[in-house]
Amino acid sequence: MATASDIITYIGVPLAVLGVLPIFYTFINSFFTLRNVKRSLRRCGLEATTRGSFVTGFVEVSLPRFLITPLERTEDEFWTDNTRPSTLKGGTWTIFHWKRLVTGHAMQRVQYSSDLRVPQAEVDLEKLYEFLLDRGAVPDVKGIHMLRVSGLWTPAGTSLMLSPDSKQTALRMSVPVESDGVLSLALQWKPEWNKRDHSSLPPGWIRLEFPATPSSKVECRSDDDVEKPANNTSTSPFEHESPNANIPEAKENRNLYPDPPPPPSYSPSPTSLCFRLTSSSTHPFVQLRSPTYELRHAPLWSAPLPSLDGTRPTTTWLAPLSLALGLSSRCPTTFLTLPKMLHNLSLSSSIPCGVLVLAHLISPNDAPEWESPELPKTNHLEAHERFMSQQRAIARERLLPEAQQQQAARLRQSEELSAMGTRMRKEQQDRAEREDRREREAIKSIRMQMDLVKNAALGFLEGEGLVLDAAKNSDDATKNHKDPMLTAVERLILGMYSAAVCTDLEENKWAVDACAMLDRWRDWVERGGMTKEDLRAILQDKEAFCWAAVAVGLVTKVCGENGADGAGLLNDVRECLRVWKNVRLG
Repeated sequence: MATASDIITYIGVPLAVLGVLPIFYTFINSFFTLRNVKRSLRRCGLEATTRGSFVTGFVEVSLPRFLITPLERTEDEFWTDNTRPSTLKGGTWTIFHWKRLVTGHAMQRVQYSSDLRVPQAEVDLEKLYEFLLDRGAVPDVKGIHMLRVSGLWTPAGTSLMLSPDSKQTALRMSVPVESDGVLSLALQWKPEWNKRDHSSLPPGWIRLEFPATPSSKVECRSDDDVEKPANNTSTSPFEHESPNANIPEAKENRNLYPDPPPPPSYSPSPTSLCFRLTSSSTHPFVQLRSPTYELRHAPLWSAPLPSLDGTRPTTTWLAPLSLALGLSSRCPTTFLTLPKMLHNLSLSSSIPCGVLVLAHLISPNDAPEWESPELPKTNHLEAHERFMSQQRAIARERLLPEAQQQQAARLRQSEELSAMGTRMRKEQQDRAEREDRREREAIKSIRMQMDLVKNAALGFLEGEGLVLDAAKNSDDATKNHKDPMLTAVERLILGMYSAAVCTDLEENKWAVDACAMLDRWRDWVERGGMTKEDLRAILQDKEAFCWAAVAVGLVTKVCGENGADGAGLLNDVRECLRVWKNVRLG
């Protein structure tokens, strides 16, 4: 018979041990969880205060919450990725290097190391957007439009910015964590996307490569010949920005590109020209600022600022076409929009096919039927009757006496000369009427698509060697793979800049003529059709028309990619930046 001691020994003791086992398990689990949390924090380079409760089994982690801003683009870390990014949840912002400011601490109680999260960092959305643009990211038109329309109800995972190759997501919507009423975003970046460096231009800047041919180099006035304000003696290109000098944004942009030194007494020929496109409340139109000559993408000296007072014939089109070139080349110039005068050029086809045929830019077989059939120039029946009448008159003269024969011959020849003069005047009148009819029919013929007009113009410029020289003689190896249209527009803009700053316009007269043709083009688009004077101007200066056609082709392409008004993405971005000042990134 079992005694009480036996019951305590064989039953009570095991039950007591089983009751203590959960406490041992909680203790061991808390120990290993605390060790794994510290290891994860150390591996990610995060500093935190940890405290484990071996009784409850929870680990308390106090992580700092940061306010982050991008580094200066002159720093090397701006262009490199963090070698120790956080692999924890909410730590996608640690992919890049940032300026950090601790704004508080977030306390977390986790039971397992997999539950640990990095607090989302607060960042200014506009600075984040400009930073990703500078790193090469591309805005997602559909995603940004959805964010503008849906706001906080935008589905998680919606792409806002794409990788440089536009195939993967770089910035997306994220699930909000302790950020009610604040937009939550997440980053994704791969090392192979790092294609930009210090030589790359910041957002809003454009670089134009000079062709290597000597005749195409820009010979301009020195900085001393350019009118400057009395209180400005510096040769830095940023000193020309007097309209925006008091704007904080403009002061901040001074660090985006280093100030080039003043031009030395002897300096090498520049290989490129870069400048910044801006607009402000006082100057709503696109303006060209801070032009700088470069040698292999390194700043040489400040270039003359074009006269923007309208006295130069090329200043009207210089900045708008530069912006169109930047938008077509996917340069980060999203905060600027094309002016209305460029939108009007791209609204509809404005070049009749007959005009291209008369200018010998396309073959008549490549154009639709546009002219009435031409009547035969010679009436063979009338010619035969004149010949027979002449033969009969000669036969009658032979029957006359010799003295009367000479008198009859002179009378016959006089009548023949008079009839020949009448026929020549009639033929000349018919030819003039025929040319006038062809011009009227050419103007009223079917209008060609701008893409066909642009290709015909490019074919003429390539045949004259005006585009191929710029592509073949470029020092940039990638230039050979550029669209010929972009190469032609780059050379046109360089010619416009030279004509805007140089004292001698003869060398760049072709650019001035192209701008005059663009003015004429804008006029006939506004009045709804071309006139005979416009047609004759095209036939007289076919080269200027081809340069203008290439420029209008670029504008049409840009407006087609950016919506009907060319400002769809711009309006969406501005509205999103206005509504969401600060966001949570994690």
